[in-house]
Amino acid sequence: MGIKTTAALMAAASLALAAPATAHVTIEPGEAPADGYATLDVQVPHGCDGSGTTAVRVKVPRSVPSVTPQVHLGWEVTTEEGPKDAVELHGERVTRGVSEVTWTARDAGPLPDGRLDVFGMSVKLPAGRAGDRVYFPTVQECERGKTAWIQIPAAGESEDDLESPAPAVTLAAGSAESAAGDSDDEPAMALVVAALALGGLGASTGFAALVQRRRDRSPDR
Repeated sequence: MGIKTTAALMAAASLALAAPATAHVTIEPGEAPADGYATLDVQVPHGCDGSGTTAVRVKVPRSVPSVTPQVHLGWEVTTEEGPKDAVELHGERVTRGVSEVTWTARDAGPLPDGRLDVFGMSVKLPAGRAGDRVYFPTVQECERGKTAWIQIPAAGESEDDLESPAPAVTLAAGSAESAAGDSDDEPAMALVVAALALGGLGASTGFAALVQRRRDRSPDR
């Protein structure tokens, strides 16, 4: 990993720690590589106006060709299929796939209001530009009522202005772009390694000279 990449990761981690907790249903991580696989967690931090959550329904966009939902103890998981944007995946042309994932409370009972739970799924993200947003509209059903986290901002509109924004993932540079970025860092990393090596050599040479001088001054010689 290059110096720039390491610095960026450290900065992102700092921002994540400093960010305030949100009351919205969200997806973590909020950023993942374009055209790559990622394990996403749909985070449900509360119920519907004090009522416990009984089901979480996640709409999968057409641009996401592959989804594998995680088993959740005490909850039943079901999927629906629908059309997908045509793409080559593992040597096969994919035109259909999971279009919706639903977790429904069974043995565990409803998720109480004021308690956080996460519902995971492994996805193949679309090939897009860094900064593009992929939205997963989610409906949270409760013992009384439901909340539709399905709002997607229009052009020029901020998600912060929406009352019930859809959970989303921001695409980061794909593996090829990341490799190119890391290669840009290689000269800088080589200089650092060379400097450390020269510093170590200098220290070793100085230490050897000091030992020799002490031997020369020894009364036994």
